[in-house]
Amino acid sequence: LAWWRVPVVPATQESEVGGSTDGAGRGVGVWTPGASGGRVWVPLAADVPEAALPPPGETFLPYYTGRAIDGIVIQKSMDQFSTAVIIVCLLAIGSSFAAGIRGGIFTLIFARLNIRLRNCLFRSLVSQETSFFDENRTGDLISRLTSDTTMVSDLVSQNINVFLRNTVKVTGVVVFMFSLSWQLSLVTFMGFPIIMMVSNIYGKYYKRLSKEVQNALARASNTAEETISAMKTVRSFANEEEEAEVYLRKLQQVYKLNRKEAAAYMYYVWGSGLTLLVVQVSILYYGGHLVISGQMTSGNLIAFIIYEFVLGDCMESVGSVYSGLMQGVGAAEKVFEFIDRQPTMVHDGSLAPDHLEGRVDFENVTFTYRTRPHTQVLQNVSFSLSPGKVTALVGPSGSGKSSCVNILENFYPLEGGRVLLDGKPISAYDHKYLHRVISLVSQEPVLFARSITDNISYGLPTVPFEMVVEAAQKANAHGFIMELQDGYSTETGEKGAQLSGGQKQRVAMARALVRNPPVLILDEATSALDAESEYLIQQAIHGNLQKHTVLIIAHRLSTVEHAHLIVVLDKGRVVQQGTHQQLLAQGGLYAKLVQRQMLGLEPAVDFTAGHKEPAANGSHKA
Repeated sequence: LAWWRVPVVPATQESEVGGSTDGAGRGVGVWTPGASGGRVWVPLAADVPEAALPPPGETFLPYYTGRAIDGIVIQKSMDQFSTAVIIVCLLAIGSSFAAGIRGGIFTLIFARLNIRLRNCLFRSLVSQETSFFDENRTGDLISRLTSDTTMVSDLVSQNINVFLRNTVKVTGVVVFMFSLSWQLSLVTFMGFPIIMMVSNIYGKYYKRLSKEVQNALARASNTAEETISAMKTVRSFANEEEEAEVYLRKLQQVYKLNRKEAAAYMYYVWGSGLTLLVVQVSILYYGGHLVISGQMTSGNLIAFIIYEFVLGDCMESVGSVYSGLMQGVGAAEKVFEFIDRQPTMVHDGSLAPDHLEGRVDFENVTFTYRTRPHTQVLQNVSFSLSPGKVTALVGPSGSGKSSCVNILENFYPLEGGRVLLDGKPISAYDHKYLHRVISLVSQEPVLFARSITDNISYGLPTVPFEMVVEAAQKANAHGFIMELQDGYSTETGEKGAQLSGGQKQRVAMARALVRNPPVLILDEATSALDAESEYLIQQAIHGNLQKHTVLIIAHRLSTVEHAHLIVVLDKGRVVQQGTHQQLLAQGGLYAKLVQRQMLGLEPAVDFTAGHKEPAANGSHKA
């Protein structure tokens, strides 16, 4: 069990594709999915078996205690008594020293195990397909990654230590007990089958309860994570007390299960304790008979009784180990379910050409989200994005615009049709290469709790600071960054909380531009910007990205009217294509949406809110 000898697997370790999956010759460990579709072997233990055994002095202590008593009562020899006492003292000192070493070793071993277990789980989670995160709540995943892995490693560390120690200790105790009196030994072991049966029943029930407790804790964690992450919304509706009540109800569900655990443990202790008491009374009665009849000395009887107490403690500890391991199994099942899970969408492409023009073709694309299997989001969608051209997607909410972006980013598999990049399916490209040549700026960009420089260069191994500044200037972010106290070293806070919405969008824009991507996607990327900032970014798009393919999704007319091609989507279908002037001349959905915005019948942000005719009284939509 030399876990502490195995170096932690670095995050940059390459995946191993194919080969044997049994981990032969690699020690104890697990295979975990790699980001590119392969599987990576992550060691949990080395091949060298080392067990911190209990100090043998603990096994000899009762024996020499009996010798000391016989030296006083029977031999009445001070020398024999003193010798036995000295040996007992030496054994006690040695036992204490060895116990400390053993405890320290096991603490270190399983601290390393906890790190490795979390590493394996995290590697597996980040390799899953995007739809996996649509189906599983963030709070549930965080609970598995934190509380469940901690419970597994803690319970294993505690129980393996206790189990190894007591197993070896029981062996020595049994040998001494039979050497002192085989009759009393048989009496002792008559009660242990009952104890083992009680432990087995209790362990199975406790395992089921433990799984329910962990699931209830995960639900409570999800509620807390959801509330804290949306604290501004909670406060704006003055709903703090209600959220606290919801969380309390989740905790009460956990408490109800804890009460069941306590009741089960109480009955288990009653059953095993009563059995041990009967055994101890029987030993005392029969042992007294053996002493009176001269078949056993009083010192040996006392030594045997001490051994019986030690054996009882050991068996009780082993029983608690079983129940503890059942609790750990309940927590581990979900952890290893995620670790062993293979992504349903494997990014195994290998194309990585040195030159990419950036032409994108949607050919009869049909798409359905796995969470909504009966709703086709896109139906036979076809259009093209050309290098050096700006293409805009417009349409009502739910028409499939963002789904086109998700597909182009290869987040989800297609139901039908294909998406080509320079004539090759996007699934044929290497995962890292594809997301290096296609950059996305979304409406609600996510910044990490790092410096502005780290956020702009995110995902790139080495970026000169000059390139970071240049990208920030193109995104009209350099000015406000330099006004900050620490400039580009300023920490953005969790999810960019230290920056305004417009500032976050400009940093996200710089993060995309620093890559100089052949394909740039702007999904409502200027919605939080003022008119001046939007104008400057549009100038950057039309001036500095002339050789790039640009896809824009926007509500504002000013953002899309200068696009080289406008694609109008409605209910998952392409209903119109053309330039701004061509679409106005055609009439139809685009012309109606433009007319509403120009007449002020709908706010600019509702540019895609539908295409019903305005109310007769001309009132604005709320």
